[in-house]
Amino acid sequence: MDRRHFCTLAPLALGVTGVLPFLGGCRRDDPLRVSYHPWIGYETFYLAQSFGWLPEQASLARRASASESLAALQENEADAAALTLDEVIRARLQGMDLVVLMVFNVSAGADALVAHESIKRLEQLEGKRIGAEESAVGAMLLDRILEKAGLVREQVNIVDLPIDRHVVAWEAGDVDALVSYEPTVARLRRLGAVRLADSRDFPDTIFDVLAVRRDCIEHVEHTLLGLIDAHFRALEHLRFNRQDALYRIADVESVSPADARRALGGVLLPDRRANQRYLSAASRLKVAADELERRLGGVSGLDNGWFTDAFLPTEHARAG
Repeated sequence: MDRRHFCTLAPLALGVTGVLPFLGGCRRDDPLRVSYHPWIGYETFYLAQSFGWLPEQASLARRASASESLAALQENEADAAALTLDEVIRARLQGMDLVVLMVFNVSAGADALVAHESIKRLEQLEGKRIGAEESAVGAMLLDRILEKAGLVREQVNIVDLPIDRHVVAWEAGDVDALVSYEPTVARLRRLGAVRLADSRDFPDTIFDVLAVRRDCIEHVEHTLLGLIDAHFRALEHLRFNRQDALYRIADVESVSPADARRALGGVLLPDRRANQRYLSAASRLKVAADELERRLGGVSGLDNGWFTDAFLPTEHARAG
């Protein structure tokens, strides 16, 4: 479930300017190679693939983590990837010209801070060991929580932990609290952890998106349209045939249907109209991106050219 663990690519790949160059480009009639990894918000692609709804020229690669998807983009092994917004902004700041075409989901409780039962209030985190993935999303959520508690980072002990170490660290007593996400949060709660705060306290902050290399778009426009349409078709299946979809997702993610249901309950899955709102110039997506850029050290500001709603299905297409 490592969707947020971003490993900075090796310095040797940066070149003399510190910018990550793409190692090639798309050619006309090439297949669209799409990379994604296990996360509840991305499983519409799995559903679309299992039902045969993907366009013929779309090829899905299910990878272990976001870092693998980013490396695949960099090494010309993928043309598009499912990523968190912070991963897109970080990659763009390092030189990858990625364009966001769709919002998969917005976190609404799936990301949370859980703590030992003896910690009743956020202010009691002072001096405590807090485990978190120190990616931009993890860092941003932790900073928001500390701000709400009236604390700063220097007043707590932050332990950098990848998601697959959260349960082990909790069981070993290595941390007093964890910034984590579903379904790991559910596992931690079964072990006695108490939820103190989550992404519902900070709405429209954590986004998962589909990002495409700009140099590929014009060569795979038709396939991109079909891919995104397949996502919304799978989203409809998830809404109207929820039990079937839950069992399919639980099976591919090796979790229980109850955990899959709980994870889905912690995200908002925007339809086409909501996507249009998020991909507009003055949206919360743009506000969140600007904040992420500041946190990641960007200085020039992002213009509106890094996202577009041009590939969303039309009303007529969805009605058909």
